[in-house]
Amino acid sequence: MPVTPLHYPIGFALSKTSKRLSLPGLVVGSFIPDLEVPIMWITFPSLPDHLVLHSLVGALTIGTLAAIILTRFLYAPVVSMLFGVDRERLDEACRVTPALVLSCMLGAVFHIALDIPMHPYNPVLWPWINPFEIVGFLVPLIGFGGANLLLSVAMGIGGVAILLRYLDERLWERVWLGDN
Repeated sequence: MPVTPLHYPIGFALSKTSKRLSLPGLVVGSFIPDLEVPIMWITFPSLPDHLVLHSLVGALTIGTLAAIILTRFLYAPVVSMLFGVDRERLDEACRVTPALVLSCMLGAVFHIALDIPMHPYNPVLWPWINPFEIVGFLVPLIGFGGANLLLSVAMGIGGVAILLRYLDERLWERVWLGDN
């Protein structure tokens, strides 16, 4: 998997497919599945770090609900504080609407899709299929570390491309609100 912040280009690209989608929802949704990783490392270090939130069932239920809550209550204050984006505009963009709910859901599902080729253990179809039976297709080709590095570099390049494309006085509004 790419480092968690490197999932941002997927959320940003999805936001460009439809004006109805919410960039804040897509961004938070694309980060949500990785919330379980540090929790698993700390509490159950002997278990795989991708479990419920990296399954379709978990992403569509718990992941979507968590993304909605975090988008509504944390996105605006954090982005406003760190990047100086207008708080009122962020609050408006983070209102709970059907578009925000769909965006949070899509962000989480696309995170999982992005992770599938990278892992020797994929709980994407849990509880119906054993996660050890779904090996990411890049793992046998270039190895687990190589697959992760390849996708991380690709997503990093995507992030830099987004920043360069929107490099102007409204950079952070464009990046965090999706303004064109």
